[in-house]
Parts: sequence; C-alpha cells; structure tokens
Amino acid sequence: MSVLATEDRLRRLVESGLRGSCRPIERVSHLRKRARELDDLEISRLERLFSGLADKTRLKMVKLLAREELCACEVMAAFDLTQPTASHHLGILERSGLVASRREGKWVFYRIPDAKVETLLTKASQLVKAGL
Repeated sequence: MSVLATEDRLRRLVESGLRGSCRPIERVSHLRKRARELDDLEISRLERLFSGLADKTRLKMVKLLAREELCACEVMAAFDLTQPTASHHLGILERSGLVASRREGKWVFYRIPDAKVETLLTKASQLVKAGL
C-alpha cells in the first residue's frame, strides 16, 4: 500500500472518531522512519535463526545436539528420518548458525558450535515454562 493511501486511510479513521484505536499521523510517520532505520542485516540474521528453530524436528535436533556431537546417521536413527530429510533439516540448522559440522572421512558430525546457542535454548525454555 502506498504511503499516501495509508495516510489517507489513517486520516479518515481519525476523522471518524476512532482516536483511541489509532495514533496521529505524525506518530505513524515517525514509526515508519524508525522501522526503515532497523538494521536489515541483523533482521536477516534473526530471521534465519528463528527459521531454523521454527520446526519441531529441528528444535529436537538442536536439543539433542546440545548434549553431544552426533553423526548424521545417528541423527537419522534417533528421529527415524530418511537421509534426505535429515540432511534437509541439518542443512537448515547449519545455515542458521545453530549447528556446525565436521567431516571425518565419509562421516559428517554435527555439534552446537557455541555455548550461546545452549543459553538461547535455556532462556527460551524458561520463557515457555513461565507462560509466554
């Protein structure tokens, strides 16, 4: 929607008496400016991180890998996944930075690369348990 169309719609809402449910036009313009100033690189990284965690299987994989490094075949067996499905999920986790891999001959091993990932999981679990 264009800026003019949005401002026109907001102006009509304010004029119709819905002042309690919306902000004045100047405030909306200020918020738009602040939204444009958000760091796109940081937002992209956050998007990748949360995309990695936005799947039940991947969340379980990360929690399991937080305990120990595992071979891809062990991850497949633990979750009863086919090789392509396990590789798909592990690839997403790796691209998101949540897991790292190392190759040893034909075998690929996955691990949590940084204690900060475990801290993130712990904090997220605490939020969930607290009712968020």
